[in-house]
Order: sequence, then C-alpha cells, then structure tokens
Amino acid sequence: MPIFQAEDHDRLNWQHQTFAKEEVDRRKRSPIHVTAEEIETQYTARGKVYIIDPRLGFNHRTFRFWIGSHLPDSKIKKKRTLGHRHNIEAVIYILQGRGYSVIDGVRYDWEPGDFLCVPIFAWHRHLNPSDENMIYVAATTGPLGMALGTAIYEDDRFPENWVFGQDGDESLKTLIPGGANTTKVTYSHDTDHHLSPMDSLYGEHLSFAVNEEGLRRQSKVLMRGKDLRLEKTRMGHLAYVVDPKVGFRTRVLGTLLAEIPPGCRSGAHRHLYEEVNYVIRGRGYSIIEDRRVEWKAGDALCIPVFGWHQHFNTGEEPARFLVHHNRPFMENLGHMLVQQGEKANGMELTAEEGTPTSFPMLKGLKVDPEKIRRLQERGTKPEK
Repeated sequence: MPIFQAEDHDRLNWQHQTFAKEEVDRRKRSPIHVTAEEIETQYTARGKVYIIDPRLGFNHRTFRFWIGSHLPDSKIKKKRTLGHRHNIEAVIYILQGRGYSVIDGVRYDWEPGDFLCVPIFAWHRHLNPSDENMIYVAATTGPLGMALGTAIYEDDRFPENWVFGQDGDESLKTLIPGGANTTKVTYSHDTDHHLSPMDSLYGEHLSFAVNEEGLRRQSKVLMRGKDLRLEKTRMGHLAYVVDPKVGFRTRVLGTLLAEIPPGCRSGAHRHLYEEVNYVIRGRGYSIIEDRRVEWKAGDALCIPVFGWHQHFNTGEEPARFLVHHNRPFMENLGHMLVQQGEKANGMELTAEEGTPTSFPMLKGLKVDPEKIRRLQERGTKPEK
C-alpha cells in the first residue's frame, strides 16, 4: 500500500465529516429537467438516448432512465436468437407499437401502456411484427452494478464480450452469473445434514443462488396497463406497478403511475430515495425545493434525494406521470424515510366509494398497532 503521512490520513478522515454537506450541495447543482425537445433532437439522430444518467451530470447513483426503439421485424436483416441479458434490474414501459418479447424462453405480448420487468440475467429479445417502430422508455440499475463492479452485459451480437455465456448450454440457461459452475446444494432444516449450527448458516450461503434463481423465475414479468387501477392517496391518484410488495422480484427498483386531475395538485413530500418522473400526458409545473419547473408530455424530471417536491396540473386533461424510484433499495439498507407535507386536493372519498375495509394488496402484511405505539413512545430509550 502507499505510505501516507499523518496529515494524509487526517485528510481522508475529514472527507467523512464533510461528505453529507457536500452531497447536499451536489444535489442542488444537479440538473432536474430534461425537455421533450432535447430528447427528440437526440432520438431522431440515434435510436437510443440516455435521458437521466450519472454519466450525464445527474446526481443519481443507482439507476438510469433512457428511451429506445426497435424497427419492424421486416426491416431487420439479421434475426436474433437470444437477444441480451444483464445482471441488473430493468423495467420497460411501452410507448408505441404492438408486438411481443421472449423473456427466459416465455412469450409476453404487449401494447402501449404495458410494463415489462425483466428478471435479472434472463435472456430477452423484443419482436415487432407491426409496421411501426416499437418505442419504449426504461429504467435500469446499471449505475449501481457498475459502481459495485458487478455489472455484466451479454449480447448475442457481441459474444467476444461474454463473461459466462461461452461456458456451455447450462451457462446460457441459468439466471445466476456463474451459476452453471456453482455447487448445486439446497438448504435443509434437517440438522443431521450439517456439521454444526455454524455449518447450517454456511449452508444457506451455498444454497442462496439456487433459491434466488427460483424466485426470479416465479416473479411477475408483465403488467398490462389496462389492468391497472389508480386509487386515492395523500399524494394523489397512484397505482403501484412494479414493486416487491405486489409480486415482482426487484431489490432496487420500484415503478408507479401517478395522475393529477385538471386544475389540481399532488401532495408535497420528500424522501431519502432517488426518483425520476416521465410525463406521459398533460402539462403543468412542479415546485422542486426552491425551483419551479414547467413541464409537458415527453419531459422528464429528476427529483433530488430528500428534496421537497409537488406537482400542479394547469392543463385541461389529467396529467399522468411514470415514476421510477429506488425505494426498495433504501428499504433493504434500512435508510428509508418519507415526510409528507401538504396533501393532494380532491382526494376525499365520495359516498359511493365509502371507507375501505380491506386492502388485498397488503394481504399477509402483519401490522401490530400496539407495538408501533410502544416504539413511538420509547423513542431512543432502550426497551426494558
């Protein structure tokens, strides 16, 4: 290792002390708005455009947001057999076109308004038998994978860059990078199969990848837009689309739809997770911390972490947002925090709607109100 002087170590330690305040300044300096015109100008010249990405100066660390397209199959000379795969999460929203995708060997038909959540390291390719381009926007967790040094992309057009795919048929089937070469063991609760309690814990490590692969293959992949139901919340009309809470195997990404009626506002809140908004339709403005941003269909907003934000619909039609965030990731780290300010207007329940008595989405979630009350009263005091 390099030999540092005492003052060098002091300098490294001081970086810990100043990081949070400097990060707040980085959030304030980060771009927050990309217009539809800026996207269109680049998109016409290039079929894939990165819209929000840390490499473009945005202060987001875990996922990027981009727009892409696929020509009609009739215009593609060389047909693909595998497509590509990656060990990052990906959520795709269809803007235009009708076709289907083959994901891990299964066909999924889609149309505008549908969502695809591609399981990690599953081969997938999109087929477009129509006469118009397939156009979609996607959120992918490549920045996190690249920062961790674990990102892997394998494409059937570039086998020279494969890391695992060249190791035989099994390596092409597994959803675990390197999984074809992994000892195939499963965890057993029968202690006779383990040398000790510690060996039992180690057995869980050995079987983790096998179990994870099964969970990925059981996960939801397609969410049809026509099946979504937006419901009233303190933030406005929302629908959770892709989320671990509704059956998707994501650990980092979450996706929802939000809608604001004409002349109304969303709620105001802030949170300790990254968020990107894409305006599907409508026009209006947002207050993001101390900045006002006018937006319209096709624009994208990059919400700074823990920045107060609220949206206002000044148009004559409902404004609809596609919202990607990394709330599941922050929950897994134990760093999740949301604070609510002003509530959305127009969210009062009508007599016909009544008061909800059951929440199917939350089925199986155990909540103990008495325990929550005790924890709130206890604060930071240790429980006796």
